[in-house]
Order: sequence, then structure tokens, then C-alpha cells
Amino acid sequence: MSSLAVKLLGSWNRIAHGHVALSAGCSCGVGVSNLRVQDFEQDILDFLRTRHALAQGPGSIAELLANLARSDDLAALPLLTDLARSLESFEAQHSGR
Repeated sequence: MSSLAVKLLGSWNRIAHGHVALSAGCSCGVGVSNLRVQDFEQDILDFLRTRHALAQGPGSIAELLANLARSDDLAALPLLTDLARSLESFEAQHSGR
């Protein structure tokens, strides 16, 4: 579990430092509010918290993944699977590709 948590932490860090691509282009363009990936972090955490008790404490995805990487708890696999799907979906919808 810890290796998957570390992999997802790397993915989150990469995604979180990007911009959100909207249908008309990247959110960093002129005339568009400054929309960042981190603005969606609370929504992702709320989704995870409705499904997994392990997601209840941490205040960020990075903190959650760091905790899971240290614990190596097999019970974290469903949470990590849901988070992996969420990150993949987010990238597919907002990468601008």
C-alpha cells in the first residue's frame, strides 16, 4: 500500500501544480478567474470521506497520502483505488489534451 500511496502523492503533486483546462482553454488565460487544481481538492476529499473512514482526519490530499504511505495499512486499498480513479478522471477531464 505504501508504494501506491507514494505514487499517488507524486501524481497529486504534479496535477496540483498545473492549471485547470476549461472548454475554452486553460484557466490561466485572460478574462478567466484563476482556477487551480487545488480548488477541487476539497471536493475530492469530501467524496473520499463519504466512502472511507480513513479519509476523515487529514485536511489535504497530500497529508492523507503521506499518512497512508507511512501506515502500510491494507485497509487503505479501497480508498487508494478511489483516489487513483478520481485523479485519472480529473486529468482526463482537465488536462486540455
